[in-house]
Amino acid sequence: MGALEGQLLDARVTLRGPLPPPKGVAVILIDDTDIAQIGQFPPPRSVLASAIDAARAQGASAIVLDLLLADPTPRDDALSAALARPGPVVLATARGGPPFVDDTLADAIDRSAVEAAVSATSGALEMPIGPLPDFAASSTLGHVNLALEPDGKLRRLPAALPFVAVDGGAWIPGLALASLRAADPERFTPIVLRGARAGGTISLGRTTVPLDQFGAIPLVFYGDTGTVPTWPLRDLDQANLEGRIVFLGVSAQGARDRYPTPFDPAMPGAEAHATLAANLIEGRTLRRDHVAWALGGMLALIVAGIAYPAARQRPRFVLPALTALALATCVALQVAFLAGWWLDATTVLICFTLAAGLGIAVQAVKHARHARNLAQYHAPSLRSSLAESDLSALTGRQMNAAALFVDLSGFTGRSEKIGPKGTGDLLDQFHQRIARLAAEHGGVVDQIVGDAALVTFGLPEPAPGDAAAALSFAADVTQTQDDPAHSLRLGAHYGPVEVRALGGADHSHVTMVGDAMNAASRLQEVAKGAGARIAISDTLLQQSGTPARWIDELALRDLGPVELRGRKMLLHVWVS
Repeated sequence: MGALEGQLLDARVTLRGPLPPPKGVAVILIDDTDIAQIGQFPPPRSVLASAIDAARAQGASAIVLDLLLADPTPRDDALSAALARPGPVVLATARGGPPFVDDTLADAIDRSAVEAAVSATSGALEMPIGPLPDFAASSTLGHVNLALEPDGKLRRLPAALPFVAVDGGAWIPGLALASLRAADPERFTPIVLRGARAGGTISLGRTTVPLDQFGAIPLVFYGDTGTVPTWPLRDLDQANLEGRIVFLGVSAQGARDRYPTPFDPAMPGAEAHATLAANLIEGRTLRRDHVAWALGGMLALIVAGIAYPAARQRPRFVLPALTALALATCVALQVAFLAGWWLDATTVLICFTLAAGLGIAVQAVKHARHARNLAQYHAPSLRSSLAESDLSALTGRQMNAAALFVDLSGFTGRSEKIGPKGTGDLLDQFHQRIARLAAEHGGVVDQIVGDAALVTFGLPEPAPGDAAAALSFAADVTQTQDDPAHSLRLGAHYGPVEVRALGGADHSHVTMVGDAMNAASRLQEVAKGAGARIAISDTLLQQSGTPARWIDELALRDLGPVELRGRKMLLHVWVS
């Protein structure tokens, strides 16, 4: 998650864009061209001495050497003399391995004389690398250890690190902090460390900076390499150094002192230290302490609390709601960043994703349950059509279909005898039987009203065998009459219908309308009047293609043309 958070911070930095170049610092780099002109690497100490004298002459408030002067050379006298002349100089020291942090060490940090030594912890500390004692005697020390992120980028610098000394151990501030004390001791002295992990602070005079969980100070980068005013060593006489802290470093390839940042894949280490110094001068810090973590956690909880119900809205509202919330969250993170707060975007992102995912999952389960419940009220053949097609594609079509009206005979009298519970059980048996047989034969239970049911064949798509399937259903549904639940009367017809969705704006029912439905209902009355259990139109028999078979199987007798109630045209009817 550390690498992800780093990338999310880089996105905020990119969105913010470059900042105006700082005015209080400058960088002098010994680049490849300088090394070629000098003729050797590392550069001779006499060259460094000349650079220090030149920077002083141009009014530098302090000079910082981002170089580890750990080994003696033949020209050290020249540098020792330059360091001894008036004008503060800060030299670099370093330690190997990960930073050791122990709050039992003294809080106070004073210059390189290691006045805060604590011998009890010296065994756990590490020996410093450079500078030579003669150089250190007339200079201030600052450590140059960096803290690279899991993705290899530089986003913060350790505020102070403990080192071994002859008489014990001491905390030494970072190069940037040491440069501020050297350049303006009245403003940035004393340097006091209170705790070196998350929740700790480091104070430079009246300026207090919260530390992150690693005891480091996040950097506020100004832009690409060179945004901090920078000149090569060969142009030192043309540089504007008046009143600036000057960081002198090496950017040549052999120095290996370049690091990727949010703006640049290879920023010189000297410019990174100068960036932190400029941040502290301008009061432009980025908080990553306990308070920032708490604010980030609160934002994560708020986002999660909104994302969950947003994900449970109606489907057409979910994406806009979550998109709006995501944008609002990004704006909140960016506003906090611009105000100097590094809130943990990874935690916010995870909480948003989990809450939204949970809301969507809960809603999906709810919809699936609703779909299962609602599916009970539609025939299997109709369910898939309603689920896969727009309702408008299904309705409005005209076709020929078979319609059968089935009624429980003698229902009113039986209902009076068996009471409400018995009536309910009787209707339940009736409905289940009709639904099962309709499904077996490919029909659709179009309507059920009390003790009557309308079954259709041809919905959602008409087929050549609809009439035969309807007659097969009629044979099965009326074959057993000894059970009261099976004492049925049936009317069946075949004719033109239209598919319609009838109902209101919030609820509709897909059904067939047309003369075939009305005729089937009236044929059931004909059967009752003729003392029969089945009344089937000759139209349906002929449409089956094998009328003789069905006349024989259903034991039908020809009733001839019959006038149906409310219908002008006679209809040829067969009864059984």
